[in-house]
Amino acid sequence: MKIIGRTHLASRIDESVAQWRKGKGDVLFITGEPGSGKSYVLSAVQETFGGSVGEHSIVRVDCRPPIGSFNVSAIQPLQPFGYALEQVFLNTERAARKRLAVNIGMSVLASIPIAGDIFYAIKAISQDVTEFRKETAALQQKKRAAVDDCITTLRRVAAQTPLILLIDDGHWSDAQSVEVVKRLLEEPSAQPILLIWCVTPSVANRSNLQLASLLQHTNAAARTLHLDTINIDDVAKIIELHAPYLKPTDKQVQMLHERSAGIPGVLVEYIRYFERTNQIGKDGVIPDTALSESGVKLSDHPYTDFTLHEISEQDAITLSLCAAEGREFTAFLASSLMNTDVLSAVRTLRRIQMQTGCVKSVGMRTRYGLKTTTYEFTTSVAFLHFLHYPEYEERKHIHQRIVEILSREHNAASVDEIRFQIAAFIAAHSSEAENEATMNAMLESAAVGAEMIGAFDTSDFIRAELLIKTVSSETVDLSEEPAAPESTSSERHQMAVIILGSACEHLLNNEPQSARRLALDVLQRKTLTSHERIIARCIAARACIAMQAMKDAEALLDEAGVESVRSADDKVMLLNVRAVLALANNDEQKGRALLTEATRITHDRKSPARLLTMINIVTMMRNERDDNVGRFEHAVQTMVRDFGWSPL
Repeated sequence: MKIIGRTHLASRIDESVAQWRKGKGDVLFITGEPGSGKSYVLSAVQETFGGSVGEHSIVRVDCRPPIGSFNVSAIQPLQPFGYALEQVFLNTERAARKRLAVNIGMSVLASIPIAGDIFYAIKAISQDVTEFRKETAALQQKKRAAVDDCITTLRRVAAQTPLILLIDDGHWSDAQSVEVVKRLLEEPSAQPILLIWCVTPSVANRSNLQLASLLQHTNAAARTLHLDTINIDDVAKIIELHAPYLKPTDKQVQMLHERSAGIPGVLVEYIRYFERTNQIGKDGVIPDTALSESGVKLSDHPYTDFTLHEISEQDAITLSLCAAEGREFTAFLASSLMNTDVLSAVRTLRRIQMQTGCVKSVGMRTRYGLKTTTYEFTTSVAFLHFLHYPEYEERKHIHQRIVEILSREHNAASVDEIRFQIAAFIAAHSSEAENEATMNAMLESAAVGAEMIGAFDTSDFIRAELLIKTVSSETVDLSEEPAAPESTSSERHQMAVIILGSACEHLLNNEPQSARRLALDVLQRKTLTSHERIIARCIAARACIAMQAMKDAEALLDEAGVESVRSADDKVMLLNVRAVLALANNDEQKGRALLTEATRITHDRKSPARLLTMINIVTMMRNERDDNVGRFEHAVQTMVRDFGWSPL
């Protein structure tokens, strides 16, 4: 592979590709500040090896840059790998979502009655009851399941067709994607996957500390190739490589080196610009006016404001609508914003692409749960120009239009994973539209979606860095459950159940503070049943016990007791948590009495509430070294088998 001025880098990539052809993968990091040529290197890899490998073997994905101040990629778990798998399976009947199995790892919490949640949350009174940690470990596995499944999927795909994955702007990626990179880095040659991950270090240090930390690791440092600028001698070589018919003068070579700041990608854009604007003579000579400071073709960059302003007002408006979606945009959303059909939008964009070259089609992609033609702005200069083309009121209106369009897709989506993905984009555009109520609702949805696949780092980031800051505003009241897009009562109810399950898992992972916060947050919702309010207070109380906040726990249990406690399960749950509180206060007599009362109420051998009580009794008897504990242990094992669960 030839990359002028990057001899060592090209040699290292060639070496990795050679090993990849033999079935051994590798992970390479390409670092450099904006404009240093990272994207240019990936393009060179595509051009060099794209035609020499099997179909779908080489896949390039750009992590989605922020929309306004929102880093959408950071709140979409496994986004770059999900997009890569979408490309691999785009022309097959299998959706990437199914292969990635983003919902994998959901524990039995999702398949048993809500009463069972509290069983998992409070079954262990002491931390040394190792017999019950098998199930706890299974639930903790959920935190790693999505990463594990992503890696397994990549390996299975690579086993059939070896993969080269090119990830640009990797500094915008989420925490779980960084974890996938870390895992691949541990055994880089274990699978025929060559991963080339591009990073801007300054952005990573500011916005992605997990990735910045990974780059400091010895294994990563040994595989990091840093890009510096090229020298003037390499400019003529790059021109000869990409346009051998050109005959620039020494002065023009020097000016091109200065104008491009020694960045190969910008230099190539100059060449393409000269070609597109017919500034190259038949003899290959570039007129001096093309680079003269006094000539009408002055161009400090292939796309200066002067060049972009030559675009008609109508086309500029079209491109400004596209830019509002992001540097990457879709025919689906562009047509909706243009109030026309998709075919007309595609034809308009094709014409603009041919006339200006500031946008290009990257083919069919799956976005917002739809297959649609996707485009991108070819340079950041063009993108930023049209992004800020509209005035303040116009930009705000455009983003609100996008919110309304995506909200319809959100409501129509039948797959939860797609709804959660769309929610992240709605939140970002709502922020730009200054629609805080919708932004909050969608951020909460994105956080719940992250928790469902075990991406707790992502959900915590959303709530701590994005949601909580807006919740504290006096103008926003989440207790009102603002829903734009409109959420049905059953959807909000289901979300509450999911959050309670997540609170239980925080308890199991020794994270009582997070568990209490989630449980108390749920209590702010107006769609809860009395049963669910009791559960939420029981979970919050159990978390307080773990935090040694006994008075707070007692207050929460008193509040739960005021609820309309109708079912036997509710009564038993309250009795069990009260027993845990009593035992934590070293009042064994009271604890035993409460558990005895709970046993009297539950007669159904298959009741989760009875099993909960029996396990707490066994734990208490073990702590007291009671010789009769064996009989109760046998009863618990029998009940577990009756439920069809794995033995304790």
